[in-house]
Amino acid sequence: MKKCVLLILTLFAAVTAFGQESGNRIYGNNGYYQQRRYPQFNTGVLGNSSESYAIEASVLTNLKPDAFVVVFGVNDEGPNADASNDKVNAKIANLVQKVKALGIDTNDVFVDFITQNRVYDYTLSGTQATENLNRFETKKTVAIRYKDREVFGKIVSAATDSRIFDLIKVDYIVSDFDTVRAALYDAAVKVLKDKEQKYAHALGVSLGAVGLSVEKYDVAYPSDAYQRYQAYETGDASVSNTQGTSSRLVQRKSATFFYEPLAASSFDTVLAPSGLEPVVQYSLYLRMQYQVKRSSMN
Repeated sequence: MKKCVLLILTLFAAVTAFGQESGNRIYGNNGYYQQRRYPQFNTGVLGNSSESYAIEASVLTNLKPDAFVVVFGVNDEGPNADASNDKVNAKIANLVQKVKALGIDTNDVFVDFITQNRVYDYTLSGTQATENLNRFETKKTVAIRYKDREVFGKIVSAATDSRIFDLIKVDYIVSDFDTVRAALYDAAVKVLKDKEQKYAHALGVSLGAVGLSVEKYDVAYPSDAYQRYQAYETGDASVSNTQGTSSRLVQRKSATFFYEPLAASSFDTVLAPSGLEPVVQYSLYLRMQYQVKRSSMN
């Protein structure tokens, strides 16, 4: 006898932002389906052999963005391609007018044509199902750049009023990465030199510099740092009858997300501490190779 198992799982993607600015992309990012990607941290392995030695430096800075870019998905259907495209354009035009009233220039709005495709459906005649062209669908995205964080909620309201409900993502824009990289490099070099002196004075380890073996910059954006959270307890039940069939109805358990930045404890130095709001986290890992100097034997 075959066993029938019924599982009813419901996942509802909310349109509003999660806590700060995240977007519905969070349902497909690392925090939901995969393990989060981390930058290179100190390994703690310094001695490769009796003659070779290494000193590591891992530094972090937290950057407030200069601007933000919010991206909405817009789609609609029509009896033909022109009709579906006109519906989408009308929604976008309405949104553009509303964000202009918020002080956002049209140069800070970009519309990207994603796809226009046929939609098929079936008609039933007796025991035969025939596939037919039913309608057309147009999909576009709208990217809006803004600088004032407080404007975000108003942009979302303007999109909702324009019948645009898919908030895909919010990108954080940092303009001057060159200055940031220079500051991280100087801080990492200082960590290396300080460790070298401490090893020599406190432990009597005499080292001769060979060269830099690893230099790895990394950046973590807030959209990569949201983690899934779900709290509940449930029992275990099995229902069967004389025919050997069973069924189980699984209720929906609410899940949410929270912002979890890289921990300061994982780094030797943090140039700018993290506050309450999500930030762009830029890090640098340096590994310097040395040769152990041996004292001459008489």
